Amino acid sequence: EDEDLFSINPTTGDLWILKSFDPFDPDYKENGTLYYKLSSKTSYLNINLTTGIIQTTINSFDYELIQIYSSLIIACDNINSLPSLCCYLKLYININDINDNLPYLIYPSSINDIFIIDYTNKTMPRLKAFDNDIDLKNRFISYSIIGGSLNSSITIDYLSGQLYLLSTSKLPLYGTLIISLSSQTNIQLTIFIHDNQTDPQKFLISIQQYSFSSQLFYFISFISITIIIFFLITIFLSFYFFKQKQKQKQKHDDDPLMNTPSTTTLSARSILTTTNKKIYDTYYSFGDSVTPDIIHV
Repeated sequence: EDEDLFSINPTTGDLWILKSFDPFDPDYKENGTLYYKLSSKTSYLNINLTTGIIQTTINSFDYELIQIYSSLIIACDNINSLPSLCCYLKLYININDINDNLPYLIYPSSINDIFIIDYTNKTMPRLKAFDNDIDLKNRFISYSIIGGSLNSSITIDYLSGQLYLLSTSKLPLYGTLIISLSSQTNIQLTIFIHDNQTDPQKFLISIQQYSFSSQLFYFISFISITIIIFFLITIFLSFYFFKQKQKQKQKHDDDPLMNTPSTTTLSARSILTTTNKKIYDTYYSFGDSVTPDIIHV
């Protein structure tokens, strides 16, 4: 049994060819054809039955869970009949530590809730973040403010995450702050800062009522504008079709053929010579009307 050591970087979803296990068998034909397999099924590695190429699966290695991975590789000849001779290789895979985990905030614990800060004692809290990487250089976390409505009122220490209020004359303060952790994770906090002169509950209730009123106002405004636009479009289309109809009627009235009288004579002959029999009737028409008088001859 031989041993071999290989080092890889843990990645997600990548396929890596680790090693081609290529032993030699001097036998001829079937007895010299080698087939490869792993001694036990694993979710991390696959081996090609005929080529011996070992590949990682889509399940990536994680240095924080396992640092060295080992597997026993078996190569056998004449697997369809006996005797079958085999050789073995113990493969050790050294997992390199890379910065593959994003830092996350642990204080405040919820970024969806309002972060209420009592500034009565003139102190601001310190944000806390954590990184699951083991190596110290990969676990280093820095803090910076990159946006939000309160970015001009609050500063933060780059290394510790300590917050500082620039001015107390504007209390109470309510708004957002966007924090960047090691330039990898951006977090938006909704912050409310107050002192002993402000009741936080009443203030937050008033903020919620104002927010609801604003949303209701914008909703009603949107509906009203939509209705007005609909009626304007309706009026415009009605006026447009009315004008088109007027133009068609005027064009019809201005046609000279429509104002010229015409006469049509319809006649019929009879072979009967009996007295008092009609020989033909004549109709006179002028324009669009037909004379009611019928002349009998």
